[in-house]
Amino acid sequence: MSLASVREKIDDIDARFIKLIAERQRLAGEMAHLKFREGIPIRDSGQRERVLERAFDRAVESKVDPVSVQKVFDILVQMSEDRQQECMGDGNLP
Repeated sequence: MSLASVREKIDDIDARFIKLIAERQRLAGEMAHLKFREGIPIRDSGQRERVLERAFDRAVESKVDPVSVQKVFDILVQMSEDRQQECMGDGNLP
């Protein structure tokens, strides 16, 4: 396999990853409406911890650096909270 071929495969994975992030953001918007309707606050530290723990555990199982994966998921959770804030009328997301 050539370097260009490997880079092409990585680029494909990156594109799929971005599509998954977009889907996660869309679901965060749906979640905001449900939380609003049920009077639930956007930030849920217990849920954040569960997501980060699952990410850590899954990274360990996949033999990927769990601390780095946890950092990525921390960013994803923050993005979801930002999206929910935006859906509630706060924030500056598109």
